[in-house]
Amino acid sequence: MPVQVAIAMFLLYDSLGAAVITSVVGIMCVLVFVVLGTRRNKRFQSSVMKCRDSRMKATNDMLNYMHVIKFQAWEEHFNKRIQAFR
Repeated sequence: MPVQVAIAMFLLYDSLGAAVITSVVGIMCVLVFVVLGTRRNKRFQSSVMKCRDSRMKATNDMLNYMHVIKFQAWEEHFNKRIQAFR
């Protein structure tokens, strides 16, 4: 593949001249920008998912143990915990 790209670049340079070099540099700049943005987005999504997982775990625990919570009158305690996750 690198040989094919090199041959294609040579043929384009032969046909179009220095505009090929400028366009390749522009494409590389955009590629770097996209890669950095994707990495930042991945970190953000990871942190959002961690927060969401902890909130969902607390909600699922509350729903699974609702009868114990109601029996022991712990509604306020668990409500405060879930509100803290939000």
